[in-house]
Amino acid sequence: MDSNPMLQIAFYLSCGATACYLWGRRIKGEADSFSSITRVVDFKRLDDLLKEKASKLLVVVSGKVASAATPSNGKHEDGPLGAVFNAKVEMGRGTKLEDDGSGWITKSQNFLFQVKRSPWYLEDSTGVVKVVGAEAAGDFLDALTPHFDMSLSEIFDSIVEPQQGSQTIFRASLDTGTSLTIIGEAARDEAGNLTIQNPNEQPFRIFSGEGSFDKMVANLKSNSEFYFFYSKIFGTIAFAIVVFKGVSFIRRVLRERAENADSDNEENP
Repeated sequence: MDSNPMLQIAFYLSCGATACYLWGRRIKGEADSFSSITRVVDFKRLDDLLKEKASKLLVVVSGKVASAATPSNGKHEDGPLGAVFNAKVEMGRGTKLEDDGSGWITKSQNFLFQVKRSPWYLEDSTGVVKVVGAEAAGDFLDALTPHFDMSLSEIFDSIVEPQQGSQTIFRASLDTGTSLTIIGEAARDEAGNLTIQNPNEQPFRIFSGEGSFDKMVANLKSNSEFYFFYSKIFGTIAFAIVVFKGVSFIRRVLRERAENADSDNEENP
């Protein structure tokens, strides 16, 4: 194999090493940014934190979803009280007579999307925090519980042969009692209630489960180490190829010079 293919391989490996390193740094920076956010162990601690920093306090809070009617002690004697956010898709079907009065019935159908929401909170054993603007948060849809009321075959049959009436196809809800972890800005509303809202300088994030945030940060750090590892591997191989080809080139030049010197000596005794 001549030098060009080897040097091309070294070049591509160098590019790969650089890309892996830069991507690893990006992921590590994201993980470090999340790790630097103040983690609120209990909501009672928010009072002290807000006194220390009255505005732009970015925090990570974990708790269970509660509606306005949910007691603030974290206990639900009668079980879940329903959903604080409910979105559903309905297939509405209707019939009408033809305009010419021939008596034929034309069947029509529409797909309707409806959303119902109510104020909700996160609660733990120490108190509650009102959540504002959660629908704009990243991963909010992932926190919803899906409900399929119709199978694909039933949906297809309804489209081919629509019948009178309406039926719900799909629902997604945020139920009370659901464990969430939220990254947002802690503040107080006009009534003085603790609130977590969309921050101005950071993304508003919602994760399902109390340990999901910690798991995400750990995965980010692990992924960054993965890219750093392959950056070192690619870079080491590329460097070895360049060194090998460089040494081979120097040896060839020295050998050619030695051969030329011997040749000159033979011509000029």
